[in-house]
Amino acid sequence: MNRKYPKSDIKILYGLAAARCAFSDCRKELVLEETATDPTKQIGHIAHIVAHSENGPRSDPSYPKKKLNTYENWILLCPNCHSTVDTHENQYSTEMLRNLKTEHEQWVKNNLSENIPSVTFAELEVAIKGILRQKHEEPLDFSVIPPEQKISQNQLSINSREMITMGLIHGNQVKSFLAKMEQVDDGFINRLIGGFKAKYNELSENRELTSDAMFVELHRFSFGDTADFKIMAAGLALLAHLFETCEVFER
Repeated sequence: MNRKYPKSDIKILYGLAAARCAFSDCRKELVLEETATDPTKQIGHIAHIVAHSENGPRSDPSYPKKKLNTYENWILLCPNCHSTVDTHENQYSTEMLRNLKTEHEQWVKNNLSENIPSVTFAELEVAIKGILRQKHEEPLDFSVIPPEQKISQNQLSINSREMITMGLIHGNQVKSFLAKMEQVDDGFINRLIGGFKAKYNELSENRELTSDAMFVELHRFSFGDTADFKIMAAGLALLAHLFETCEVFER
């Protein structure tokens, strides 16, 4: 069977894992930041929990073939940990790998939750720098709709809903930050919103992407390629605020 990895599933896998190896004693960062000589590079391995092939590690003929190459059957690992789990397939069962994946994604959520309350203007300023550097065309006008309606209309999952709720905890801090920036830089808020809307328009052109994958990508866009949970939390707070107050997410 040919391997065809759905783009939405890949984005969700990387997003929920914070682009880190799922092994708790590893958690290696799997996106290498851009340098003066080399571009940003992903070094993560998408490991199959149930083997893709009949003779592969942890193969299971009863597992639905249509689910083999989906987020549900993947765990994100570094190259070394991927080799380990496939070499020691009896030690690393499907149940163990699923538990590792669940525990790692919960660890990511816990880190974001712990850092949200400590987000300051400094972290927010770092988060918005990358957004404002983006070149974008004038975005299309959207009509503002309530957050719950957006969530329902876009069929966002419970996970995306939880992320939005988490980010909204710091809504007042974001609002104060944006107001302060607008005072010293007239038009700042419109440019910031324009950056998010342009990114949304770009993602919308890819009809393969689900709404959850688009939300994950917008979150990544809000903090760039950093592995710093404080900056990631700042980006989430910013995205959640814009999700609630303006036209950033509509489909």
